[in-house]
Amino acid sequence: MDTMDWIKQSKSFNKAADYYDVFRPSYPSEVIDCVEANTSLHAASKILEIGAGSGKATELFLNRGYELLCVEPGPQLAEIGVQKHKHNKVQYVVTRFEDWEEPRKGNDLVFSAQAFHWVPQPEGYKKCAEVLQPNGHLALFWNFYLCGESKLDKEIAELCKQYHAFTISSKEEIDERINRTSAEISNSGYFEAPSTYQFPWSHQEDVDSFIGFLNTTSSFLVLSESEQNKFIAELKLLFSTNGGVVSRYYICCLFITSRKLK
Repeated sequence: MDTMDWIKQSKSFNKAADYYDVFRPSYPSEVIDCVEANTSLHAASKILEIGAGSGKATELFLNRGYELLCVEPGPQLAEIGVQKHKHNKVQYVVTRFEDWEEPRKGNDLVFSAQAFHWVPQPEGYKKCAEVLQPNGHLALFWNFYLCGESKLDKEIAELCKQYHAFTISSKEEIDERINRTSAEISNSGYFEAPSTYQFPWSHQEDVDSFIGFLNTTSSFLVLSESEQNKFIAELKLLFSTNGGVVSRYYICCLFITSRKLK
């Protein structure tokens, strides 16, 4: 993918801001438990979030009393986050992390949920290291979308693959991505080898909710209208064979690392 396609895809999230806030899944609370257990967070910690979106992961930290500074390039997403969390201790900076000209330094924790793969590397890791205090931590986590074992699960995954609309992965594919991400962090030169933690979870979803979710994914949004319509028609047919509801499976993987001290 060339640079312009990459930028176009990353900007698609802002255009789908309302869908994003309603249909994007959150994350297991155990992820925040794990971050707290493996870092030195305290009530006055300085926490920076990269790619906050409308504040899905933000909310999990705010609910525990932390104060957050959120970096989000999409103005519509940022506005939803500001309004949704206006009674909490949160501020938004509307810019891409790599373009942030005067970043706040001395942070105890920098974290990113479902977004760090949009940050160019190695500049992203370098900037994270620069804005952390010497004993600070970087926490990155993603919901990886796992294919279930049923015939219907596999048919839905294959249909998504056929239209290049969305990727639902096998456990082996997810493990490979986890290994690649761990190696990328280690090889960045700015951080120690990360500790990794996996949190499987699932929920049931009807076809309208799944289509709403697809409207938050960059690969679906860049399809032509005719391709989207054909894909949705076939998707509805598959869902109808199971009473209109399917189980969605996830593995939320958390990577925690500390600055490499020179």
